[in-house]
Amino acid sequence: MRRFLPLTVEEARGELDVILVTGDAYVDHPSWGVSAIGRWLEAHGFSVGIIAQPDWTNPESFRALGRPRLFFGVTAGNMDSMVNRYTASRRLRTDDAYAPGGEVGRRPDRATIAYTSRCKQAYPGVPVIAGGIEASLRRLVHFDFWQEKMRGSILLDAKADLLVYGMGELQVVEIARRLAAGKTIAECRDIHGVAYALGMKETRPEASETVIELPSLEECQADPLAFNRVTMLMYRESNPSCGRTLTQRHGTRWVVQNPAMRSLTTEEMDRLHELPYAGLAHPCYRQPIPALESIKGSITVNRGCSGGCSFCARTIHQGKDDVSRSTESVLSEIKQMTERPDFNGIVSDLGGPTANMFHMRCNSEEANLVCRRVSCLHPVRCKHYGTDHKPYLSLLRQARAMPGVKRVFVNSGIRYDLASLDDEFVEELAKYHVQGQLSVAPEHAATAALNKMRKPEIKYFTAFMERFRKANADAGKPQFLVPYFQCAHPGVGPEECIELALYMKREKLRPRQVQMFMPTPATLATAMYVSGVDPYTKEPVYVARGARERNRQRALLFYWKKEEAPHVREALIAWGRADLIGDGPNQLVPPGPAWPSWQDKARRDANTRYDTHMGMKIERASREEEQEERWEAVAALGVSG
Repeated sequence: MRRFLPLTVEEARGELDVILVTGDAYVDHPSWGVSAIGRWLEAHGFSVGIIAQPDWTNPESFRALGRPRLFFGVTAGNMDSMVNRYTASRRLRTDDAYAPGGEVGRRPDRATIAYTSRCKQAYPGVPVIAGGIEASLRRLVHFDFWQEKMRGSILLDAKADLLVYGMGELQVVEIARRLAAGKTIAECRDIHGVAYALGMKETRPEASETVIELPSLEECQADPLAFNRVTMLMYRESNPSCGRTLTQRHGTRWVVQNPAMRSLTTEEMDRLHELPYAGLAHPCYRQPIPALESIKGSITVNRGCSGGCSFCARTIHQGKDDVSRSTESVLSEIKQMTERPDFNGIVSDLGGPTANMFHMRCNSEEANLVCRRVSCLHPVRCKHYGTDHKPYLSLLRQARAMPGVKRVFVNSGIRYDLASLDDEFVEELAKYHVQGQLSVAPEHAATAALNKMRKPEIKYFTAFMERFRKANADAGKPQFLVPYFQCAHPGVGPEECIELALYMKREKLRPRQVQMFMPTPATLATAMYVSGVDPYTKEPVYVARGARERNRQRALLFYWKKEEAPHVREALIAWGRADLIGDGPNQLVPPGPAWPSWQDKARRDANTRYDTHMGMKIERASREEEQEERWEAVAALGVSG
């Protein structure tokens, strides 16, 4: 029988060293951060238990496993709790993929704050360490889209004793070792990859060659350009090899962020993924966990991303350097998968955030030690960046040749500009590894917009699309691309939106989903959204603000849908482009009535329920809206393509 980490006192059978609190249901799988951290701690000799989706209104829920000997570790879950609950239109989502049966309402808003408070009430004096993506991206001053205001470090709101940012495996083990040796939480403040708040009487580190003082919370609230500087410096100082300590004043308190922790090595990544995960949801759940159902049969082969897209949080959370598992480790996991009685012969995905970056890295150790670039690929590909697809091709070839394996698919995102550099990859991908459709993310077509997104020019996507179509024809396979496009991103105005719609019509592209930009914490795009200025170039940036302008852009990218035609006409008239209304090949929508989508009550009222939250009436998204807006959560998680 597969063994899970304990959820109850009976399962724990004694005092636990560490108790992890999470906003997700407990699934014992390396894709769940709380499980990976728990198993990693266990592998280093510490006993660990999990409190999953507790009642945040009741401290008793946080006493379920007794008092931890060392510390509580708190995470909101695999997603920022606000992104998990609300769409880009600030409507309540209709489901939660990380809860049993997809049930909503099983975690609070800003869950890290609520959970930390209850841990401290349950057992005063026990250190509480915040981590996970929500805490990681809110470790310094950040913009809160849901409140439309600048908020201070989550450390001060949550009153956590320490905050672990980034992926966290190395930090939490070092913290556990020090506390187990009798050291205090204050004696853990020198560990890389942590942030902490100074007490009222403590002296902050003085600015120097190794310490940078950031603009304060009050300065950022008064001047958006100060917030731009904070964001830019967070990225510039994110290299573990040369990053400096950052300090930031919040009123009379100071928050200190140490340099980033190094990435795991390939050997450490192998060990992490080879730990004895059950691969299942805990048996206490009577309903399936949707997020687990969607990744069954998939295997993670890498983490991190060198792309540095403006709207993506991966660089600041997982790191710019790709870290890949060894081919031997991945093949060993596939072999174990084939031995399961329920295995159907299909490996649904061999990938990660960007699958074809497998073992791509900087080829100059000397250059990488001092590199402060946000992206290895934008505005031009760094001369030191290796783009060899041979390791990934070799892995795919060996995987599909294994006994018991019928098919191996790649369902993770790929970088099409990198894929086009290899003579074999696109053709082999189309012939063996596409399950009818391949998802890629060109994001836009207008050069000005793509520059602000830090994405390659559209000509690279067009060339890839043509090559992929030819490869499908040669292989005799009726497969197609699923492109993801984005609207309302900073730098996307009416002109750019129209350019994208015309490109889509010219190339006969009709995407089923369009991402509406969501300003999530700690991204460069969010800094642009707040300030209207590019943090790096200092150039003004057009920002689509308010439901009216954002909905106009969204409607235009569905110009081919009959139900959207009135909204498309309204947008074109408002933007002075009525010439695009007509039946011609270069026009977007036939003549007819026009009315604004934000005043079109019939469809919305038929699909809307209301909740009261924070004194406001919040709309629930309809199923249709939920599908169309689902992908902005992917960007918030930092998934690239």
